[in-house]
Amino acid sequence: MDKVATELAELELLLDTTEAYIGDYIWGNYTVIVLPPSFPMGGMENPLLTFASPTVIVGDFSQVYVATHEIAHSWTGNTVTCSNWESFWLNEGFTVFIERKVSGILNTPDFALVEAQLGNVSMWSDMQAFGLDNTYSSIHPVLAGDNPDNSFTELPYEKGFQTLTYLESLVGDEQFRLFLRYWVAQRFLTSVDYTDFIFTWGQWV
Repeated sequence: MDKVATELAELELLLDTTEAYIGDYIWGNYTVIVLPPSFPMGGMENPLLTFASPTVIVGDFSQVYVATHEIAHSWTGNTVTCSNWESFWLNEGFTVFIERKVSGILNTPDFALVEAQLGNVSMWSDMQAFGLDNTYSSIHPVLAGDNPDNSFTELPYEKGFQTLTYLESLVGDEQFRLFLRYWVAQRFLTSVDYTDFIFTWGQWV
């Protein structure tokens, strides 16, 4: 318990920084429950409660980004969530984008750039494994009845992040931050797919 408390001592700072970037947090007390080693994910977001693997408690704060990611899901994944697996990047790409913004604020922009580079390496490896002409290598995988687990890789996380980074480059950092707030407000407590994103972006620009 002491190790967990020490490792996650800055959760309030992470939450406050994320809230300052994206808007009001609506889910009450933010709680992390560290599960037994058999838990198969680094973390899993739920309103009010994040499940975390004990593998994030390593003693050097190097895995605290998992907490930042799950906190960001309070907006993109819980307040606004994808309606199908083919639009999964709307949860994960947005969340990675916000996570890296918070990392950049707290640890310098170069820190976030290194995270992005490492993520890109993992994404490219996954694309090569699927094959570049496989839809699972795209931002919009066509499942066609397949088990969604078979398409689960870093792709929706990293291609989603890169898509949003590109759009940000078109309008500037502050305008894009305002767009993210607009997205959450317009799609508040709804399930969305990629056509909703296209429509909302078109309204904004």
